Amino acid sequence: MRTWEAALDRLCAVRVPEDESAELPDELFDAVDGLIDAYGADDIAEIVAQAVDSGRVTVRQATTFLHVAQWSGTDNGASMQHTLDDWLRRADDTVRLHMALHQGIFPLPTAVEMNAVLTEIAARHPERRAICEHLIAARPASA
Repeated sequence: MRTWEAALDRLCAVRVPEDESAELPDELFDAVDGLIDAYGADDIAEIVAQAVDSGRVTVRQATTFLHVAQWSGTDNGASMQHTLDDWLRRADDTVRLHMALHQGIFPLPTAVEMNAVLTEIAARHPERRAICEHLIAARPASA
């Protein structure tokens, strides 16, 4: 067993409130911090996605885990954002696509790239059209 797997188990055991406006439990923040420390890197996106793939957590739980992780590491989510942006550019996995689109920040480094990538995702994945259009409309052209 890899040393970080126990920390991932702890994180997967945390109950995330169904109501998205509910306060997140302190144990979630502690478990995310513990996983980042045990994994030895701020970018825990792929191992959290693998937890979804293996049925250990739901996509919604994993999305919340990554949202917390963006603000828990040492680089304010920069390294993890590279992974999330890569998932969007590939757009070949619905689990990873969902997690990358629902982080509450503008994905991809520029508005031009974001518009191009999200327009393509909306065309290829009609079920994602609404979130793509929302992100495109909300991002200023200069951002």
